[in-house]
Amino acid sequence: MFNTLKKHTLFIILGGALAFSSNAMADDPVNVTFAAGPTGTTWYAYAGAMRTEMLNSLPASSTVDILGTPMAIANTKLLTAERVDIGLIFPPVAAWATDGFGPFDKKIDNVLGLVGGLNQYYQRITVQNDSPITSITEIKEKKLAVSIGTGPQGSLNEYIARLILEANGLTYEDIESYGGSISKSSLSILQDQFGDKQLDMIIGITTEGHPNTAQLSIAPGQRFLSLSEDAIKFLENYGFAQAPMPANMFEGQNNTVEGVGFSTSLYANASVSEDDAYQITKAVMESQENLQRSFGSMKGWTAEGSATKINLSTPLHPGVKKYYQEVGLLK
Repeated sequence: MFNTLKKHTLFIILGGALAFSSNAMADDPVNVTFAAGPTGTTWYAYAGAMRTEMLNSLPASSTVDILGTPMAIANTKLLTAERVDIGLIFPPVAAWATDGFGPFDKKIDNVLGLVGGLNQYYQRITVQNDSPITSITEIKEKKLAVSIGTGPQGSLNEYIARLILEANGLTYEDIESYGGSISKSSLSILQDQFGDKQLDMIIGITTEGHPNTAQLSIAPGQRFLSLSEDAIKFLENYGFAQAPMPANMFEGQNNTVEGVGFSTSLYANASVSEDDAYQITKAVMESQENLQRSFGSMKGWTAEGSATKINLSTPLHPGVKKYYQEVGLLK
C-alpha cells in the first residue's frame, strides 16, 4: 500500500509539473521579425496594425519587429532563409516557391500558411480609351504593334504580365517582332507614359481603389480587358484563382471584368514553434473586426477563407492547424 501511495503521489507531482511547464510555455514571450513591404505601402500599414493587435494579445515582453521589404517575392526568400519569422506573401508566389518556378530556382518547403485571404487583388489589363483592341488575343491574330507597360523586372506585376501573354500564346519576343515594345518600370513612370500616350496597354495587378489605377481611369481614361476562359484556366495552374472584377470598381468601368486574382496572406517559416504560430494566428484572427475597421480593403476577409488552400497555396503550420481545429474551421 505504501508503494501504491508513493506512485500515486509521484503521478500527481509529475502531472502538476507538466501542467506548469505547459502554462509557462504559453506565457513565454513571443519574439518575431515580420517581413512587410516598402515603407508607405498598404502592406507596411497592414503589418503595423497587426503588430499592435499581436502585442495586445501575446504574452508580456513579446516583440514584433517590422522589416521593410520589396514585397512578396523578397518576403518568400527571407522566410526560406529564416531571416524573418513571419511575412506577407501572395498565394501565387507561395505556389511558385513550392514548385520551384519563376524567381525560385529550387523547390521550397519551409514556408507554411498562417492566415489567408486578407484582401483581394485582381489582374489588370487596361488600354487607352480610343484603342481598337478589345482582347489580348487580337494582338496575336492581327500581329498588332502594341506598346505594353508592366512592373520592374522580377516583380509580381512583371511575372503576371509574362504569364498573361503566355496564356494567350504570346511572348515578349512576339510583341517586339510585331513592332511593339515592353516597358518594365515603376507604377509612377507607367502612369506618366500611359498619360502621354507612349503606352497602349498596361498589364499588372490592382486592388479596389488603387490610386494608380483610379487616377488613370480619370485621366486620360482607360478600358479594362477581360481574359478568356482558356486563359483563366491556364493561370489557375500558377496559383491564381478565378476572380471577376465587379463593375464600377473604377470610373468608366461599367461592366464586370473576367479574369483572375489572389489575396494577401500571412505565412511563417517552418522553424517557428507550434506554440508561437498558434498564438500569432490566434491574435490576428481575434482582431479581425478591428483590422477590417482600419482597412476597407480587408472587407472581404472571412474566418472561413483564412484556412483555405486557394488563399494560402502551402500547407498550414502545425500550430495553426491546431488553432483552426479548435475554432471549428478545420476538422
